[in-house]
Amino acid sequence: MPPVSESALAAAGAFQQISDTSPGERGRRAAAGALVLRAVEQAAERAEGLAFVLARARMETDALPSGAERAILRRLLAHLDGGDAEPGRLLDSLVSYACELEKTRRLPEADAALSLARTLAPADAEAALHAGRVARKLGERERALELYRAARDLDGAEGAIARLAAIGEAVVSAHPEAGLARVIRRALRDGDAEAAAVGLEERARLRRSAGNRRGAARDLCLAAVRFTDPVDRARVAHELADVAVAAGDPLAAREALLVALEWGDAPQRDHARARLHTLARDLGDQVGARRWRSSRRPALASLSLYRGAPARDSAAPRLARWRAALERREGTPA
Repeated sequence: MPPVSESALAAAGAFQQISDTSPGERGRRAAAGALVLRAVEQAAERAEGLAFVLARARMETDALPSGAERAILRRLLAHLDGGDAEPGRLLDSLVSYACELEKTRRLPEADAALSLARTLAPADAEAALHAGRVARKLGERERALELYRAARDLDGAEGAIARLAAIGEAVVSAHPEAGLARVIRRALRDGDAEAAAVGLEERARLRRSAGNRRGAARDLCLAAVRFTDPVDRARVAHELADVAVAAGDPLAAREALLVALEWGDAPQRDHARARLHTLARDLGDQVGARRWRSSRRPALASLSLYRGAPARDSAAPRLARWRAALERREGTPA
């Protein structure tokens, strides 16, 4: 059996096992993914049964709710219409599929899809980088290190992917905070603001888990300045609001959420409005509660502060200046 068909069969089997053991929507989505990957295997084998498998896969894919996952699976099936699993045509769709699976926390499925992607293109640095990140999230440190090193070597020492791989290596190293500091400095020296922002966000997570909320907040503020994608900026703002809430500083959380409201995509803005309404309600701010009340059900739940009260030394004035500086620097999105 050729390597591509063998890897596709293994990935399809992993999806099918998840489908068999996971009730509800996750199992249904995994079953659809298994059929699509089975079609990849049949195309690689040039099997006579490909047409039947494609028809079944299309039926299961069309039954999924509309969204990114269904669109990506349809694109994968379209690549197979000619009866050939040409690697270059499949790679981008497989990596996109894995990223969508990772985003929805279906890490074993993402890992299986990336394993197939790496078989299709073993010299692709981006696929190795994504695979390393998923392995790290699965808690497989040694495999993550191996994949990050592969991504770095494939991209070359000075490439953007190599810098992102170095961030991953630092996170799983014995001394992650010191390693991240070195990577951030190097990214800034090389003029790679995106990699520096990713490193700052990762260091903020480490510092927050260690109880260093002030350091985490500082890193998140710096990351928001360096990220150029508004969605990344809004994500960081939500994380900053989480840090402020944990510190008992709802006024600072409100400033961070206003940044998410200005820069985020539709789900991020909806979630920011829901959180701002919760903050206003908990603070007894009737005007704010009326302003941020929404008749629509938010996509994400907003957790209350319960007995939250303004901290004596609130960071809100500093975050207000930070928010104003962001607006002056980039301009408020339309």
